[in-house]
Amino acid sequence: MFERPRPARVALLQPFWDFFEDAAPGDLRADREAMLAEVADRLGPQVCAQETFESREAAAAAGRRIAAERPHALVVVMGMAVPPAFALAALEALPSLPLVVLVLSRRSSYGASYSHADITVEGGTVGGAQLTSSLHRHARPHAVVAVALDDDRDRDRLARAVLAATAAGRLREARIGRVGRPIDGYDCVECDPAALREATGIELLDIEPAAIQEAFLAAGESEAEAVGRETLASFEPVPGLADGPGFERTVRMAAALQTLDRDLGLDAGAMNCHVPEIRFAPDPGPGLAPCFALGRETSAGIPWTCAGDVPTAVAMLTAKLLGGAALYHEIEGLDRATGEALLANSGEHDLAFADPAAAPALVRNCWWEGDPCPGLCARFGPPPGPGTLIGFTPHPQARGGFRFVVAEGTFTARRLPDTGTPHGAFRFAGEDDVVTAWTRWARTGVNHHSAATPGHLGAAVAAVAGHLGVECVRVSAAGPLSDYPNTPPCGW
Repeated sequence: MFERPRPARVALLQPFWDFFEDAAPGDLRADREAMLAEVADRLGPQVCAQETFESREAAAAAGRRIAAERPHALVVVMGMAVPPAFALAALEALPSLPLVVLVLSRRSSYGASYSHADITVEGGTVGGAQLTSSLHRHARPHAVVAVALDDDRDRDRLARAVLAATAAGRLREARIGRVGRPIDGYDCVECDPAALREATGIELLDIEPAAIQEAFLAAGESEAEAVGRETLASFEPVPGLADGPGFERTVRMAAALQTLDRDLGLDAGAMNCHVPEIRFAPDPGPGLAPCFALGRETSAGIPWTCAGDVPTAVAMLTAKLLGGAALYHEIEGLDRATGEALLANSGEHDLAFADPAAAPALVRNCWWEGDPCPGLCARFGPPPGPGTLIGFTPHPQARGGFRFVVAEGTFTARRLPDTGTPHGAFRFAGEDDVVTAWTRWARTGVNHHSAATPGHLGAAVAAVAGHLGVECVRVSAAGPLSDYPNTPPCGW
């Protein structure tokens, strides 16, 4: 048995320097400790350790203690001028940990009485620049966020920076299962496991398709019945579907995949079901494509793709770790009259993508109607409002050999129920000509699958890419087609 995906864990480090203590009123060290405690309180239970140090030696020891806690991200709190060598000594024990430099002050505004003492105790912009300059010289990726403790708006700014860092840290230890090989000829979804591990830390675990068949056959009635009850409570089924063999096989496959994810400790997966052991086998088939099972695991936080598409599994896992939905989809067509890109898939879903104003439907999967016993799938659309498409792909010219691709825009209220699956209509931001917008998207090298999520996550994905040391292309509707701004090597 493998360890299940761990909740986000953050460590805090605070360098201290007594050089200016005489210029500060009161106990400067105690004041710094209080500031660190307030940061920890704001970040909540994800904080697993916090350390304050005032020398290279103490910093190195603190770094070793932090490493033992296995955090996903590190926040270095800079509230005053401090020799950057102190923090660098701590970072030697944490060489690849995603790093946020928090430039901290107590006040967001200063009056005419701003004094030498204020410069000392509110010197985060000095200490922060000292450290970030050194980090650039060492090519250490990092994010920078300036926060005033009396400004509630900065609470969200800090939370976003830490969320992106912990998402990158969790990706670095992620385990993605790949069932079989991609569909024959689908070179666009291929991914070199060694290159992916080298660039991101993600481990790719190859799983024989027979393991899915065995898990289906071994699934107990109690597990399948529990999944069936949950499904009927979560969806509105077409009358009569719940009484047929398609429903029983659908929920049994979902129970089997849930067990496989648990036993292998998977964070995400990619499956090609069109093989003799799965869709074309007497059991779990004949004809059962496990689209519903993939969607159920995605809804539970372990996203799965079809066609053996590992790169898009990375994109989907990134969306989920950032708190978004992850609808596996294709851009099926471009409606030139309305300026919308039409999205759908072959039956996979994520309930986090569903419009809360309309209950998701459970329907017969129309993609496999010609099979002897096709399974069921979800059908729904997203809530109208901001949205993002996220792709991930190997690219020989990209930093680190891989790039994220993101496009922000809007999901419209348009519904496409005749697709028979989860669907949506997406309008790229700032561009009425959907053909031009899609051309920008395609020219990044992204494949035909991507993850769709409500909300604008472009900046967050770019931050994750920066922490991982790979590229992020944010498709912009403004500017020439060749204008692809990339994440800088370190710091953003």
